[in-house]
Amino acid sequence: MVHENELLDGAARVLAGDHSASMAHIAAGIGTSRATLSRRHATRESLLKAVAVRAIEVVDGCLTPADLPADADGAAFDAALEQLVTDLLPAVHLYGFTSRDATVLADPEFRAGIERQDQRALAFFEFGQRLGRLRADMPPYWLWYSLWGLLDAAAEGVRDGHLAPRRTGRLVLTSFLGGTRASAA
Repeated sequence: MVHENELLDGAARVLAGDHSASMAHIAAGIGTSRATLSRRHATRESLLKAVAVRAIEVVDGCLTPADLPADADGAAFDAALEQLVTDLLPAVHLYGFTSRDATVLADPEFRAGIERQDQRALAFFEFGQRLGRLRADMPPYWLWYSLWGLLDAAAEGVRDGHLAPRRTGRLVLTSFLGGTRASAA
């Protein structure tokens, strides 16, 4: 029997790849029956909302390293950035679902959750810029989107069998910092 969080994570993976996936397609992608999925979530809308709640909770937790104290130094920022990448990698499908699904984006409560996450990340990147750890000539939104693009590429590489899961964190961090690190850092 699939536990609820596993079911929701699996649904998010399917939906991140195909936003219009039917309940039957989602069930097949999770490895369960349509009947089992329907017993837990009678409608597709109910499932989407449950996935959105799960996604926001998980990504909120992943952003914890970004909540640095005001007196943190460059080394603390670097450690937090590395931890952030490590924590976000397994949640890429969840963020990918919430940030792209029209049903989620149309719901004010879910949209507020995504915007709250964005603001936490932007504050973190702005802090890194003030510390001289990240380039100041790049908008914080660009840094945030760039990081998610790399995380998404890593997840796709693993899914396609081209990348080893254990190496993706280092690949993402190295690629991200290669383009965003301040030259004096």
